Amino acid sequence: MKRNLISICCFLVSLYCFASPEHRLSIGRGLLSYEYLDEFSYEHSDRDWCQPSPYLNDTYETTEEHLMSFPINLNIHYECTLGKHFGIGVCLGYDHLRMSQGIEKYKSTDGIDYNGNPRKEWALYRHDIGELDRYILFVMPEATFYWFKKNHFAMYSKLAGGIRFNFEKREFYSHYFEDAEGKYHHAYFQGSPVCLEIGNHYWRGFAEFGFGGQGIAQFGVKHTFKKKEKEE
Repeated sequence: MKRNLISICCFLVSLYCFASPEHRLSIGRGLLSYEYLDEFSYEHSDRDWCQPSPYLNDTYETTEEHLMSFPINLNIHYECTLGKHFGIGVCLGYDHLRMSQGIEKYKSTDGIDYNGNPRKEWALYRHDIGELDRYILFVMPEATFYWFKKNHFAMYSKLAGGIRFNFEKREFYSHYFEDAEGKYHHAYFQGSPVCLEIGNHYWRGFAEFGFGGQGIAQFGVKHTFKKKEKEE
């Protein structure tokens, strides 16, 4: 019974969407995405590093990263409206972070303490710096609720969730460490409770404020495609 009810609801929603569709395409530039803020907070947090015991480990590494520039965050959105208040769509996004990266490698050696007794201690034996590029591609289905729509102005809220794909490339200057590449994926999200758009029916500028993969603020332009008139 529940499955039938869900199927009927989905069918009615789809029928309502395609019965009087309004298709919109937009492109925006995001500022201070989640990935950037996460890296920034990690870089400036007070972290207490506990050295491992040289009696239990032969070597260990420490890594420090420092952001070199603001990320490039671009988003393309497609939306199909569901009447005056609802819309569904999808976002394709791209983000790029560049960071300087330093690595220090230590190895345990035999030393002498102040009393002349033998002891194990750490000695730095390899250090290198380089750059780390992180390229991020993400896709997120979106749901939009329009609080109101006027001829030249609208206010709405948006929620999105999906997946991101990270591709990393690390290059060192002195080549003490091997250059490396890697890729992985995670869940991604965006919540924008305060969103505004202004313009005419077909072209509008927009501003969205929230938190997530598209940034705490996103600015761009929207285009609404003209509806095809029904043949009599």
